[in-house]
Amino acid sequence: MAVYKDYVITLKSRAYRDHDALVTVFSQRHGKFSAVARGARRAKSKLAGQLHPLTFSAVTLYHGRSTLETVTEADLQKGFPRIADDLERLGWGMVLADVLDQLLPEREPSEETFVIMLAALDALNQGRPAASVGLKAGFRFLAAAGFSPDWTLCGQCGRQVGEGPVTVDVEAGAVYCPTCRPGRGESQISLGSLRSLQYWLNDYPNRFGQADVQGAMEEELKALFFRHLLHETAKPLKSYQFLSNIDRLAGGPEGEKKA
Repeated sequence: MAVYKDYVITLKSRAYRDHDALVTVFSQRHGKFSAVARGARRAKSKLAGQLHPLTFSAVTLYHGRSTLETVTEADLQKGFPRIADDLERLGWGMVLADVLDQLLPEREPSEETFVIMLAALDALNQGRPAASVGLKAGFRFLAAAGFSPDWTLCGQCGRQVGEGPVTVDVEAGAVYCPTCRPGRGESQISLGSLRSLQYWLNDYPNRFGQADVQGAMEEELKALFFRHLLHETAKPLKSYQFLSNIDRLAGGPEGEKKA
């Protein structure tokens, strides 16, 4: 039995028993795990409002005989209130939380991934372009988890990819130049989309959303990201449908997004 402190990003929360909440958190020092926040759904509880999804908190936890930790104290550090003010920002925040929940093994900390998620929430809260923030963070999560091909060299001829369109075979985990592109299991993106992806993977997290992609490039990278994620996890994200519905609502009478 032990009491310890940590910083956590709450990924999801649901009602548990009469007045408790069962939260899934990603912590700085102990990775992803689930914990019971006792009495958190009581209006006068000291935990009320401290562990909502997409928030950053300092917590004290108790580890006893149960497989679940117990949150005994929580102090909200950042609530990111502007994320909930915009459906697209909220949708991408939910997607990133779902990605971490599916990709991360239990109790394996990753300082890199923790910093990326915190920076992404900050960027969304600042109103930076939601899709660019979400895609950049999402591809960085895949890379940190080891699910990323070499985005610079052709998987067949070994030369640097300098022309488009570029074929990304997520099943083979490879990128192919136009000369060598295979005829199966493929997804093509423009050279511009590839260059944006290469830049994102090497850029600083605090610059999330400053290199924006729009239009066809955004759609190419979005389709590639969700296809890549589905291949690695074999499980569709629950938040993907929410984000897709937002995209449809944002469409004009001819299916184009409003400015």
